[in-house]
Amino acid sequence: MILILIFLISPFTSFANSDLDHYVRHFNYKALEMPPKNKSLYLLGIKLFYDKGLSGKNNISCQSCHSLTGFSGDSLPLGLGEGAEGLGEKRIQKTGMVLRRHTPSIYNAGLPGLSEFFWDGRVSLTRKNTWQTPEPKFNGPNPELASVVKTFTSPLAMQSIFPLTSPEEMLGKESKLTRLEAWDQVMNQIFKGKFATTYESMFKAAYPGVKAFNIAHVGNALAELIRHHFSATNTLWDLYLRGRKDVLSERMKRGAVLFNTKAKCIFCHNGNQFSNEFFENIGTPQIGADDKGRSLYQFKVPQLRNVGVSAPYMHSGAFKTLREVVSHYDNPIAGLRNFKWNNRHPNYTAPLNLDRDPVNNDNRENSLSPRLALMLDLSHEEMDDLVCFLAVALTDVSLQRDLIKKGIVNEISDCAPRSL
Repeated sequence: MILILIFLISPFTSFANSDLDHYVRHFNYKALEMPPKNKSLYLLGIKLFYDKGLSGKNNISCQSCHSLTGFSGDSLPLGLGEGAEGLGEKRIQKTGMVLRRHTPSIYNAGLPGLSEFFWDGRVSLTRKNTWQTPEPKFNGPNPELASVVKTFTSPLAMQSIFPLTSPEEMLGKESKLTRLEAWDQVMNQIFKGKFATTYESMFKAAYPGVKAFNIAHVGNALAELIRHHFSATNTLWDLYLRGRKDVLSERMKRGAVLFNTKAKCIFCHNGNQFSNEFFENIGTPQIGADDKGRSLYQFKVPQLRNVGVSAPYMHSGAFKTLREVVSHYDNPIAGLRNFKWNNRHPNYTAPLNLDRDPVNNDNRENSLSPRLALMLDLSHEEMDDLVCFLAVALTDVSLQRDLIKKGIVNEISDCAPRSL
């Protein structure tokens, strides 16, 4: 339906009309609002999020890969698991494993409406209100661990407990524990470790009246932390939608119109969170081993707020800048075939190689999403407009200075916000 509407209203051959408000009304864009914070649950989430004791070898926390320094990720092409050291761009491999995929941004991951998590959606809440996860005892209409399952308050809460059980991520490469045993180990560490007294008090404050705690209570607290610690609901775009018409430059407005028309971004990045929650193959070059994603090289369409600071991009971290992303979308097949990659990266002990297998690339090309335009024919000026909208207008006010540090504002003229 969205595709039909766009073709009816969008003058793809000539879209000089810069009346952004027309598209705001047509697509019913609304500013995002934060849900109320449960302070006790949030404080518990902070304690858990930064606690390396939740890992199998007491050497990595959730924050290690999803830090404020790394703008909710780690700023690296592919994630580095247990054994790596440092945060953000300073995170180095040491004895850690290189993970299969780029560490995704978790900005706004806790807002209502999101039901599928991880690049391949392996944790999801179905329309029938049942779970599909890597843990069989959580799944289906009559889960074996129903008492735990009914405790989860959101898909994000469910998702947040799975990295704890991954040998490559937080459990430790040598661990032989099952998933359920790993969660039991986490609970023992919480209530019998060196912070047991503190945790007992914090859990009771966060969950009044609850006598027995399980791993779902941990997930709920982590979700509450992520929801408010990594929020992006005060972007220039949100301010504009609240009536602050002065905050967007003319270039940003032109970029927003392009987003909804000629550039066809809205085909997948639609709605108030800029994601259709689908899984698409857009012909992303593959760094590392061949990765088919959910199936046929399909990966989750990410949300876009704070995308200006959350480079690199895509499931393989192949693109360093938003300009590279836009250029790829302008001609995906050429972008896949002609992609250039320097496999030397200072944060990794060995080269990160590009998958150049022609058969794999043929398969990626032959299964491209039908929503993907194969030739946008964007001019350099239009690309600048689009990057300006994506990088600056969709970035939270609190992070605008980081855009200046990264040089994004300075690279494109008339890309700075008018007024804050």
